[in-house]
Amino acid sequence: MPSAALIWSLLGLVLLATAVRRLLRWRRLSHVPGPMISGWTSLCPGPLVRVAPNIVVCADPDAIYHIHGVRSGYTKAEWYNIARISPNSDNIMSMIETEQRRERKKYIMPAYTGRGVDAFEEGVDKSLQAWIDLIERKYISDGGKSKPMDLGKTAHFYALDAIAEIAYGQSFGHLEKDEDVHNIIATNNASVPMMMLFNNYVFLWKMMQRWPLYYLLPRDGDKSGFGAVLGHVNKLIGERLRPNASPKHDMLQSFIAHGLRGKALSEEVGIQFFAGSDTVASVIRTTLLLLMTHPRVYQRLQAELDGATAANRLSRPLIRESEARALPYLQAVIREGLRLFPPGALPPFFKQVPAPRGDTLCGYDLPGGTWVAVGCAVYGLNRDNGFWGADGDVFRPERWLAVEQGGDGPGEDRLAAMLRRVELVWGAGQFVCVGRMIAMVEINKVFPELMRRYNFSLVDPFRPPKLVNTGVWDAHDFIVTIERR
Repeated sequence: MPSAALIWSLLGLVLLATAVRRLLRWRRLSHVPGPMISGWTSLCPGPLVRVAPNIVVCADPDAIYHIHGVRSGYTKAEWYNIARISPNSDNIMSMIETEQRRERKKYIMPAYTGRGVDAFEEGVDKSLQAWIDLIERKYISDGGKSKPMDLGKTAHFYALDAIAEIAYGQSFGHLEKDEDVHNIIATNNASVPMMMLFNNYVFLWKMMQRWPLYYLLPRDGDKSGFGAVLGHVNKLIGERLRPNASPKHDMLQSFIAHGLRGKALSEEVGIQFFAGSDTVASVIRTTLLLLMTHPRVYQRLQAELDGATAANRLSRPLIRESEARALPYLQAVIREGLRLFPPGALPPFFKQVPAPRGDTLCGYDLPGGTWVAVGCAVYGLNRDNGFWGADGDVFRPERWLAVEQGGDGPGEDRLAAMLRRVELVWGAGQFVCVGRMIAMVEINKVFPELMRRYNFSLVDPFRPPKLVNTGVWDAHDFIVTIERR
């Protein structure tokens, strides 16, 4: 039996080794400003701040664009593994290695960009019309009779059905049934707080991906939640791969036509659904809330839509995305909504400094392997009073029109700088969101179509919806009344 002296000696060696390891980690970034405690733990001003032993946050737009550059040498950090749908199987979002992502893009990018925006509109139109039909069927308030609608929930229904139409050629029927099919939203609401924990402690997610804990993860065969979606996706894939299957004109068919097969096909089709709905729903919720709480902006947007309709510049029964992009005030409203409430305002989207050469950011030398958080800085960049002025926190779409007309800054240079910050909500360069074009079609079409048909108002202005950010902006108790115009 080991003696007490031996046990204490071994314990002392372990403590000494731990202290030395911590000291070495602290020294790597000791020259970067930040709370003293951040060099030793993750419990914790300037464009570059150290917040943990091997993590800095970058809030300089030029540095962020440099990091995202194709030739920067930066890679995704291991943090991105939390985007895996299945253990040990990657999709375009979870992939870390640059060459691996480049190879996967050969199979999927034609579906995301090659066919152009018009190919996405049919799926969006079906879902948008389904939302309008739901409103007309159940939620029109008239004659003094109020029929409240949960706008936060139905916005999510729209986003879920739209991405399903675009990706698979059929929706899940959320809007038709006016219900959370397969309990997808309920499961999402229950799991997102846990995912935020994984955001900060990646080792916990790695543990979840291993036996026996991975049995707790969603899987094909589940009766509800994400597992039910995976089962539906795999069933669709099986039908499409049959020898005599009729070809479709959706993204799944494009993936197949370009040679994607097996687990890779399932992963790419699945990530479209999970990553492509929450963000769009987030933008719709926050921008509509901003419009309802700023009547002047609401009325000016409706006036622009009425004028364009009278001039026969807007199609019926549904507006074309190209027509929406030609409406200056609408575009200013959308940009301002994205600026104030970027959909992915909380996740850090860590990038890793190239090793072994390291890099210099904001005047500080960072050793290779350092993690740089860029995503969570976008919220602050787009509310920085030093750049946006004293009203940086104010919803004022006119700032975009004024600068285009030279009345709010030095013209084109100022506009380019503003756009450069706002467009970081989608990432940039080699790390730009592959679904950005799809998202913008959904966003550009939904606001003018709802605004030109209806007047929305909060049921109780003294009890506004509660905004919660668990990766994207959710709005609890977003109850509205809707009247035809």
